[in-house]
Amino acid sequence: MTRGEATPSRIVGWRAGFLRYAAVQFVVLVSIAMAVYAGGHYYDTAAPDYGITRNFLSDLGMTHAWSGRPNTVSAVLFSIALATVGVALIVFSWSWRRFAFARQRARFAGTSSAVLGTASGLAFLGIACTPFDVALTWHNVFVLAAFSMLLGYVVALAVVMGRNGATRVQTAVNLGYVVLVLGYVALIFFGPRLHTEAGFRVQVVGQKIVAFGSMLHAIVLTSTLRR
Repeated sequence: MTRGEATPSRIVGWRAGFLRYAAVQFVVLVSIAMAVYAGGHYYDTAAPDYGITRNFLSDLGMTHAWSGRPNTVSAVLFSIALATVGVALIVFSWSWRRFAFARQRARFAGTSSAVLGTASGLAFLGIACTPFDVALTWHNVFVLAAFSMLLGYVVALAVVMGRNGATRVQTAVNLGYVVLVLGYVALIFFGPRLHTEAGFRVQVVGQKIVAFGSMLHAIVLTSTLRR
């Protein structure tokens, strides 16, 4: 392998490694944030701790928890986790040319993936900077934008990778993630409503599945790319 051929692999390698690190860090920091959350949820402000089926992830970023107590430690950890993912996604999304290094196919899809990935990363940074209890409207706008752009990013990335020699594992991982996010979108618009406690729990669980599924997708995809 010549020096020129090795360079693209190294560039993809460290960017993929950074995104994988961000995904792992998200899982670790969010888990800790859940453990130190100051308590309470929408239907019971007296609840003593964080409930997997009772609290949205956004509750972790609140400056004051539903219990009314300061939630500083949890909020800081949650913000760091989101901000790191956002920065890593922006950095990684511009690696698309390296996937097409040999064949140079699907350039439009590649450019689209870079733009959508950057937009999604910026939206994650926006979520990190807009606590749910302080800037509700902007927080919700950034959440919807982050996952909408992320879906578009993965679709475009799947196209450019598929046209340039993606493995079956990589293709399956991308398609599986697209199905997951589409299912979550359907849950948001057509699933149980938040005004009932049962519907609230379904939405809470659905959000966690797609959030941690996103991190799993990033970990698996970047691991295959580094190899």
